[in-house]
Formats: sequence, structure tokens, C-alpha cells
Amino acid sequence: MGKILLFISLAVTLATAVLGFINKDTYVQTKTSLADTSANLDQSKKALAAEQETLKNKTEELATVTSEREQALSQAADAKAESEKAKTRVGELEAEVTKKEEEIKSTADNLATAQAKITELEAAKTSGPVEASPDSAAELAEAKALVEKLQSDLDASRQQLTDLRKRESDRQALKMRDGLQGRILAVNQAWNFVVLNLGDKNGVVNNAEMLVKRGNSLIGKVRITSVEPATSIADVIVSSVPQGVTISPGDNVIFQAVQE
Repeated sequence: MGKILLFISLAVTLATAVLGFINKDTYVQTKTSLADTSANLDQSKKALAAEQETLKNKTEELATVTSEREQALSQAADAKAESEKAKTRVGELEAEVTKKEEEIKSTADNLATAQAKITELEAAKTSGPVEASPDSAAELAEAKALVEKLQSDLDASRQQLTDLRKRESDRQALKMRDGLQGRILAVNQAWNFVVLNLGDKNGVVNNAEMLVKRGNSLIGKVRITSVEPATSIADVIVSSVPQGVTISPGDNVIFQAVQE
């Protein structure tokens, strides 16, 4: 009986030792695994923080670019409105020239009539003292005064017309440098115009036409409508753009003078 108990005791002790060894090994493995998991977690947290920082920066960059784009389009819209005002002014100037030409013609006709009247009255005056009368003398003086006024008005109108024509000639005589190149900064599809990175300081002038190129391919033409110091606005000449092609920011523009 004592041997049996001793055997059982040894068996229990051995089993306990085996279980202790197994538990220790499991503990070590678990601890190592936990350390690895903790290290991976730290790396994941750092990577997540880096991604969040990158996302934040990209979001801020996007907000800045969007704001700049909206501002550029707003400025372009304002410039477009100014361009329309300039076109209106050109039309008014042309109307002024036409009106002044009509005034000159009317004044010249009235002057010719008055001069004919003076000739008639002077002929009547020299025909003899009997035919002359105080009324005819007064009428002659009045006619001469009218001729002087009409001549003065005619001279002033002719000078004004000369000035108007000179202003129009100066506007049309402006020329751009052959081969001037730039690029498109923004495109407004709604109003069909573009913003160029060329302006007055580059020698850009109103009404000039520029070729639009993408690489070596010609994709259309634009016409300058408004010029600022460093930028300008140009209308897209729709008929020059092939079907299915869209002018985009980054496209190049070049001015080629017409050979006379």
C-alpha cells in the first residue's frame, strides 16, 4: 500500500513538473507575442499618425488651391466684365465718330446756305441804294454772324473728329511681338474665355489673336479682350477648336504676326 501511494505521489509530482514546464513555455511565448503585438501596434499608430498628418496637409493644400482657383475665376469674371465695358466704349467711340461726321456735314450744309444768303444780300446791296434797306442790312449782318459761328463750329467739329480718328487709329495700330509665348492659367467654360499668364508688361494688346497649342498640335485660337499688367483675358474662337477638343489650363499660346 505504501509503495502504491509513493508511486502515485511521484506520478503527481512528475505531472506537476511537466505542467509547470509547459505553462512556463506558454507564458514565455505569450509574453513574446504580446511584445511583438505591442511593437506592431506602436508602428501602426505612428503610421496612422503620419497618414493623418499627410491627409491634413493634402486637405489644406486642396483648400488653398480651391480658394486660389475660385479667386482667379472671380478675377477673371471681373476682367471679363471690364472687357465688355471696353467693347462698349469702343462702340461708343465709333458712334461718336459717325455722329460727329453727320454734324460736320449738317454744319457744312448750313454754312453753304448762309454763305449763299450773304452772296445774295451783298448782290442786292450793290444793285443800288434804292433797293437796299435797313432790314436787308440787318439780315446781312445776321447772316455774316451766322457764317462765322458755323465756321467756328465746323472747325471745332473737324478737330474733334480728327482727335477721335487718331484715338481709334492708335488703338488699332498696337502690335504684339511676333513669337510671344505664354500659357493658359484658367478656363471658364460658361463664358467661353481663358486667363493667360501674359499681360501689358509682356506687350499684349487688345484684339490680337493667339494660337493655342498642346505639344506640337494646334488646337484652337483665342482673341485678347482685356489686358492687365501681368495677365490677360481672351475669348475662345469657337470655330477654330476641332470638335471633341477642349482648351485646358496648361495649354500654350503663341502670337504669330500676319505677314503683309
